[in-house]
Amino acid sequence: MKTPLVSICIPTYNRPEYLLKALRSCFAQTLQDFEIIITDNSPDDRSQKLVRSLSHRKIKYYRNSQNIGGLKNIERARRLARGTYIKYLMDDDLLRADCLEKMVAVMEQYPNVGVVMAPLGIIDDADRPVQPVFYLVKKMRVLYNYRDESGLIEKRIIMKDFLTSIYPCCVPTGVMFRASGFKRFGGIDLKAKFAIDVEICMRFALAYDFYYIHETLSQWRFNPTSDTVQLHNKGLDNDAFYVITEKYLNNEKTQAMFADKEWRAIQKASFLFASKRSLLTVLSGIRTANAATMINALKIIGKHDRSLLNKLKLPFIAFFEVVKGLTSWFPTKRRLPS
Repeated sequence: MKTPLVSICIPTYNRPEYLLKALRSCFAQTLQDFEIIITDNSPDDRSQKLVRSLSHRKIKYYRNSQNIGGLKNIERARRLARGTYIKYLMDDDLLRADCLEKMVAVMEQYPNVGVVMAPLGIIDDADRPVQPVFYLVKKMRVLYNYRDESGLIEKRIIMKDFLTSIYPCCVPTGVMFRASGFKRFGGIDLKAKFAIDVEICMRFALAYDFYYIHETLSQWRFNPTSDTVQLHNKGLDNDAFYVITEKYLNNEKTQAMFADKEWRAIQKASFLFASKRSLLTVLSGIRTANAATMINALKIIGKHDRSLLNKLKLPFIAFFEVVKGLTSWFPTKRRLPS
């Protein structure tokens, strides 16, 4: 059996109406050398009936005998994949027609690139572009608008950004992985819980360069009541970000990427960055008038970040984030992805 160039992995749960749209975006790809792996965690057979009705030769469908949880379902899809490249697609998201073509072209050109990433457009339930507000007042036009132009990013730069300043990519729909990297590093780390996407990208950054394409090659569906949005609003992933920070600060391969002076600066900045992530949850709690969310986020900061100086900086960072959020309501000179 011929090995497909790309495996599109779609873990799904109980929303066949969105799954159909996701699949149609796969069928419309300009690059057609791919397989589709669907792992179904649904309690009923609606998604199974949908797949059977499509009867598409590229689809390989696997229904779990019981609900194995969202994270294990994601990993199961990856384990069943045979492609040279792995492209996750969450079951309610969409791929632009040239997504695979453009990402694969980069992978083929740069053998040491392990992850290709691109921003995601944001759509609502009816597939219309939207600009939702996150945290306190920040309006988002796209997700993961990492840079103003496409280009190669060395692993050292990516790792430093992940640890100290920004998550260059996270949402699985927005990235493509070189499958051999999973053979090298293993699958997703279930201990990372809700931050598995961040953790696996950081693990790839230990050995691979990344490439950023400054185009919205996929669309992320925003739903205020979705598990993902509620997860961030309630700060249920805050603990995980500290766990990941500690994991990679204690990794000898991470340290070996940097000169001693730069490494010491990264160590100091990394916990402040993790605390900033929790601080954003505090701002979300203010916006939603949820005292429990605010208190929980502050407790997590107190538990993990022992630096008094970091805690003194947080009110000023909060003020800056609010100001930055307000500016997001006005036209920007920054070149947004097409």
